[in-house]
Amino acid sequence: MNIGVIGGGAIGLLLSGYLGRNLDVTLIVRRLEQREEIEHKGITIHTSESSISTSVNVRQLTGHSLDVDLLVIAVKEYDLASLKEWIETLHPSQPLLFLQNGIGHLDWVKDLPHHTLLVGSIEHGAFKVSDHTVEHRGKGKINVSIIRGDYKILEELLSNSTETFPFYYCDDYEEMLLKKLFINVLINPLTAITRVPNGELVNNTYFHDIQLSLYKEMLILFPNMKDIISLEEIQEICITTFHNRSSMLKDIESSKVTEIETIVGVLLQKATEENHFLPTMNVLYMLVKGIEFEAQGG
Repeated sequence: MNIGVIGGGAIGLLLSGYLGRNLDVTLIVRRLEQREEIEHKGITIHTSESSISTSVNVRQLTGHSLDVDLLVIAVKEYDLASLKEWIETLHPSQPLLFLQNGIGHLDWVKDLPHHTLLVGSIEHGAFKVSDHTVEHRGKGKINVSIIRGDYKILEELLSNSTETFPFYYCDDYEEMLLKKLFINVLINPLTAITRVPNGELVNNTYFHDIQLSLYKEMLILFPNMKDIISLEEIQEICITTFHNRSSMLKDIESSKVTEIETIVGVLLQKATEENHFLPTMNVLYMLVKGIEFEAQGG
């Protein structure tokens, strides 16, 4: 199976490093410096137990398409805008797998002309150390679901699942993405503001109460999810990832733009359109945006 991966960030490196051990993987990056670094050194993945290095094909993003069985788009949702024109020029027969947080990109993805479209949600914790090195800080799984198209591609991907880097099939892509969204909303903004690891959200009574408020507000928007994901499940994730620092917190600590727009901003827009008022979510959104503003020099 030939797989192309777009994105030289933490998730792109993690995917390419693990999948490249058994499959023909081509990582597509933007910068010449990163391409040369990976060409010379491969991709290194550090875990708490060991380190592995994998040689993969690497090329820069150009106007040329890539002949692969599956193309994985592993950039953050706010980076999709710069790729839209290129993705839309890919031949409709090219299967695509999108791995983004949030649901803001979903309507655009469904409108693409491609015959086979898949989406996924990632439960791994990863931190990019350098252009060719990533720390695998939280081992989880990648859930994958199909919007439409050829199930053979999905079956082949699942057949290459390993104990170290597993893939799981979900039959309802909207439910899968909403479950991940509930988790992101209840963890990421709160850890980004308080600067604490995931586990402290459960240990601290005040943070716990904010999570409860956020959960209730999410159910206002998505009442059908009440029996799909509980507050207790999300808090269990906080416990199992006790020492992990969320991706949004790491972005704040690095003075980078966060995914607050794609995780919370789109929900506040939905709330406005449906005449709902979500005070807790609104305050967290403004606080994260304010921190971003200060980090960019005001």
